[in-house]
Amino acid sequence: MKRALAGVLVAAIVGLSAGGAMADAVPYFQVYFDDGSNGSYGETQAQCGQAGMPVYLYVVAQNFNSWLSAVEYEINFPPGVMFVGDSFPANPSGGVTLSIGNSDTGIAVSWSLPRSAFDPSGTLISTIFAVWTSACDCSNGPYPIVVGPFPYPVPKDKPVGVRWPDYVQIPAVGMTSLLCPGPVSTQESTWGGIKALYR
Repeated sequence: MKRALAGVLVAAIVGLSAGGAMADAVPYFQVYFDDGSNGSYGETQAQCGQAGMPVYLYVVAQNFNSWLSAVEYEINFPPGVMFVGDSFPANPSGGVTLSIGNSDTGIAVSWSLPRSAFDPSGTLISTIFAVWTSACDCSNGPYPIVVGPFPYPVPKDKPVGVRWPDYVQIPAVGMTSLLCPGPVSTQESTWGGIKALYR
């Protein structure tokens, strides 16, 4: 009986720990590159494309774990990417999508029916149509693509999601994606040499 009770207690503690870890997840917005030019996203780093060719970027909200009625953000593009326009996916809940502004100068997107942001892989907010420019030169990289705060009418310090049904603004982290990430510097060493660094 004691072993069974101990097992139930351990299972409950593990379950609470997992639930606490979910509650501590920080909401964020990330820009993804088109993964293999197939209309799916997954890469946060890319090399320059040929000047004049289109590139598709995806803005994804992650870790909100709630229903959203709106989001506000701005994307800071490097010189190698010229913004053309935004497109919004159909809301699975139905209703109308309304946007004010654009991703390049600051955008507010709202939905007449709330949008589910419970998916652990993220919620697609916008597809950005852009064009590679001749200013994209990986020998001068890396270039950051940063999700920043919505600048109007009163500048905020972070991008936000607006939770439904109470309309509380949830501050989020604006993540950085990299254009021309470049090689990662490494050097050969021995295990003894690495241990010596921490003595």
